[in-house]
Amino acid sequence: MKRGVGLGKVKVVVHGLGFIALNHHLPSLKRMDDVEVSGVVSRNIEHAKKVARDYGARPYSSLEEAIEKEKPDIVVICTETFRHKGDALTSIEHGVNIFLEKPITLRLKDADDIINTAKKKGVKLMVGHVLRFWPEYVATKDMVDKGEIGNPVVARAYRYVSFPPWSFKRWHKDLEKSGGVFVDLSIHDVDFLRWVLGEVEEVFARGATVYEDTTAPVYMHALLKFKNGAIAYVDGSWLIPPTHPFYTYLEIAGTRGLLVVDNLTTAGLRVYLKDEVRCWTPVPRDGYYLELRSFINSVKKDLEPAITGEEARKSLEVTLAALKSFKENRPVKLPLEEEVI
Repeated sequence: MKRGVGLGKVKVVVHGLGFIALNHHLPSLKRMDDVEVSGVVSRNIEHAKKVARDYGARPYSSLEEAIEKEKPDIVVICTETFRHKGDALTSIEHGVNIFLEKPITLRLKDADDIINTAKKKGVKLMVGHVLRFWPEYVATKDMVDKGEIGNPVVARAYRYVSFPPWSFKRWHKDLEKSGGVFVDLSIHDVDFLRWVLGEVEEVFARGATVYEDTTAPVYMHALLKFKNGAIAYVDGSWLIPPTHPFYTYLEIAGTRGLLVVDNLTTAGLRVYLKDEVRCWTPVPRDGYYLELRSFINSVKKDLEPAITGEEARKSLEVTLAALKSFKENRPVKLPLEEEVI
């Protein structure tokens, strides 16, 4: 078992220098006094050189070369989903802990290969399901666990954004590369609802590909039936015009009250009880920073990461069940018995 790295600086290599790395992960890592971003990796070496200058790192076009020369404690993998398995296994085979952006992969067998190889090699694996660190969602989970709205029975979750403009060669449009909007985007809400309500036993989904050059659904909604009897409606879209702000909404109704999380309101979390309404304005804390901070601490202290590969696989399975339901026009029960993509 690979042990913690102690109290010194943690060396990190960031692989994949697209939207999520440039706008969230690299700025977050830069804020951490105990972290050194020693290398950055991109297939475009000129792009890697530019980013490296901004962060005082060394540029690479090969992940394997970056690992061999930098000998990092952690690789943060931000590449396209269809590259996750290869990039993860390269890091694991070199004995390097990995923070892997969601979804873990597009196929359950590939997720199993990553999980099992990481265990065999004794390295830590965490998948970036960031809602588990976003303050208003953490507060929602805490309130549900404390029974403040009674027994949760019905939930709704929406996540709307324009088609990803940063999509390299528009890879999100290819079903076999992205899985479509539900696997790529709505998996955030699926993972959070699993965290709060428990495991899903059945999924019934509808969706649309819309564009002629697209094989992946760009809009999808799904009804999730949970083992505890709760139900949830999850709606995801890439059909929103670029002029419309990114929009997320969460509602959980319980036997004693209602929780609402709305990213376009000043009070991000509202609680409606029988005799009162509570408004909670989240503190300005960044979930992307908090998830990376959590993983780095788990590596330093040799603790189990907050979001394991097994947890990420379960959320992937639900979204793949939704995709299967969409394809076959019928409800799909879990666990899945075959691959969907």
